[in-house]
Amino acid sequence: METEIKLKLYRGDLSALLVALNQTASITAPAQVKMLDSRYYDTPDRQLGAKRIALRVRRTDAGFIQTVKTEAQGESVLFARGEWETPVPSFVPRFEGMDTLGEIFATEIERRKLIALYPPGSAAATRIEVAIDQGLIRAGSKEESVSEVELELLDGHPADIFDMGARLSEQVPLQLSIDSKSARGHRLAAGEPPRTTKADKLEFDADVSLEAGMRASLRACVQHWFANQAAVIDGRDREGVHQIRVALRRLRSAIVFFRRYIPDPPLTEFKDQAKWVASSLGPARDWDVFLTETLDPVMSLWPEHRGLRALASAAEHKRRAGYTEARMTIASPAYTVFALRLAGWIERAGWRAGLDAEQMAALERPMTELAAPLLDKLYEKALKAGKHFETLDVHEKHEVRIALKKLRYAGEFFRSLYPKKDVKRFRDALTDTLELLGKLNDLAVARELCGRLMDAGEDGGQMETGTAALLDWHERQGHVSDDALAKAWDGFRDAEPFWRG
Repeated sequence: METEIKLKLYRGDLSALLVALNQTASITAPAQVKMLDSRYYDTPDRQLGAKRIALRVRRTDAGFIQTVKTEAQGESVLFARGEWETPVPSFVPRFEGMDTLGEIFATEIERRKLIALYPPGSAAATRIEVAIDQGLIRAGSKEESVSEVELELLDGHPADIFDMGARLSEQVPLQLSIDSKSARGHRLAAGEPPRTTKADKLEFDADVSLEAGMRASLRACVQHWFANQAAVIDGRDREGVHQIRVALRRLRSAIVFFRRYIPDPPLTEFKDQAKWVASSLGPARDWDVFLTETLDPVMSLWPEHRGLRALASAAEHKRRAGYTEARMTIASPAYTVFALRLAGWIERAGWRAGLDAEQMAALERPMTELAAPLLDKLYEKALKAGKHFETLDVHEKHEVRIALKKLRYAGEFFRSLYPKKDVKRFRDALTDTLELLGKLNDLAVARELCGRLMDAGEDGGQMETGTAALLDWHERQGHVSDDALAKAWDGFRDAEPFWRG
């Protein structure tokens, strides 16, 4: 099993990185430089790729080595991959049960490898292999550059990899990446965008402790976030922005849930930084929803409508600007340092440093003792926000929606602790209400975005006619009626909270 993190490096910053490495860690010997010629294989129907298995043959000074790698795994935000190596006589792979293997892509990499001790001068320093790779991935006539640094744990504390990465990122512009060369190469060959990923369902034993449940919840949020970063940078799959924002909202919710038990100063900073990242991705998400969910259905009916086409052109320009802002945030040192520090804090259980004996004992209590009171508190807040629901205006109903989303996130963290049937009944009622409130909010946001486009437009009134056509259609065809909202709210209010059963 190899445990590592990967950071993208701008090609012109190699010298600066080498200086930073010597300032950040103790380097045991000069870097060894090697050329790595590797070829990656799969079946014509990509059976290995479908199972997230990478099959590589690499030429070395001692001959050819075949390597099989599996996808990142384990209860950690670290990227821990299974890895098995076997000598082979040539570039032809030997993989039992696969007779139709063919080369999919190749890599040509110059690798600088050295061993670092971190923190420097410590008797218990962690040994970390540092590999700086620069070169190309080739798939037929297509190619993509590689410039990255990998920090791999040899022995010591896994959190030190994150800490060292954060220290380096403060000195040199580095960008966190979970993309293996195998994943990049397969995408390059197929011409596909990076995959997007929804949050995994958390599963806890009934007697799970507060600390274990908290740590697993925070890890799950970070894993969900990191897994969608490549899709945001690529920009072709619009779900990536949405999933990162969901992951960050869940992370902020988890911090709020657990903060009373771990009054650690970094928590407030982490919460604020998560809000900053989510906000910077907000414009991209708003214009994605406007174009794909609000404008597209109407455009499909009247594709030649000049006003709608004017709206679409201006909105697409805004969306591109939104994605540029999102990419700039992800490429920023502040983002990388935040992500690495948070991940390292989780792996190190950094909250323990500031706790007294009584607080440490509280962390060992069953998480069920926390779940019910917390869910009760969020449930009562949602009911209070929705009091006299029928009389609330759009903005007040949006506040109800926010309260319900916080309740849903908490429910997702704790639902495995309760009977599935009870959870499903309550969750269905909650989801129905949120979906209708979401549609109501989308229309309100659409009005606002149309107003911005008209204020900035120079189209002789075409955007005004497009806006009128767009909003009129949605108000007639997709409008959420007061009766439907009231019925959904009553259904939620009447549903038995699953934690009270």
